Amino acid sequence: MEFTTIADAKRKTGLSYIGQINNGSKHKKAYKYNELVYTIYFAPAKSSGYEVCKGRTKACTAACLNLSGHNRMDIHENMINKSRVKKTKLFFEHREFTVRWIIAEIERFKRKADRISHTFSIRLNNTSDISPEEFYIIENGNKINLLQLYPDIIFYDYTKISSRVKLIDKYPNYDLTYSFNGYNIDKCEEMLENNVRVAVVFNGELPDMFMGHKVVNGDLYDMRYKEPNNVIVGLHYKKVRNKLDINNKFVIQNLAS
Repeated sequence: MEFTTIADAKRKTGLSYIGQINNGSKHKKAYKYNELVYTIYFAPAKSSGYEVCKGRTKACTAACLNLSGHNRMDIHENMINKSRVKKTKLFFEHREFTVRWIIAEIERFKRKADRISHTFSIRLNNTSDISPEEFYIIENGNKINLLQLYPDIIFYDYTKISSRVKLIDKYPNYDLTYSFNGYNIDKCEEMLENNVRVAVVFNGELPDMFMGHKVVNGDLYDMRYKEPNNVIVGLHYKKVRNKLDINNKFVIQNLAS
């Protein structure tokens, strides 16, 4: 397929969009900070037939936020999941078409941000963990990824893939938060020592300190790049459709402050 316009892409695919701005309860909080965040939700893990979370564990897969929020309630038609699966397949099977569609959406929403005097940032992975270098188009025989196309826009990410931190030095506009997956506590300590912030999910009140580092409330907003690099980003556990096993190692249980 060849991308021409957003309207044409909608007709060809039956999809309404690839990404949106300030989509979901947490991203809506960006309005308080006069910011628009362009976000994409793909089908997580291997639910589309394509693995998008190579650093996942069974523990974090069970607690995945894909089945929280509106999607937690969409149990009959399951339209949200069907749309995410369709987008994911489109990305892997028609990469150039999908990324050019993403570019058109970014351009549209960036103009809106400028028009209303808001800052603009991008989070490509909300329910996925795909390298931003995989979001590319081909120009004159060369791959050009979105980070290169938009060097003045902040792209922020969470990852459970430790090697991804190499991109921080490669791309000045890329901000990364490493994620605890239930089994990588040693790697989390290493990240903190190397000035990379770490996200941890807690069930109960957030502690003031964890692993010897200050804990900030990661639920106040999602734009992690606004925070220091050597902190723990504390995230409250959100209920998903399936009942979480209390022994799930991905979620730190009931720590006192």
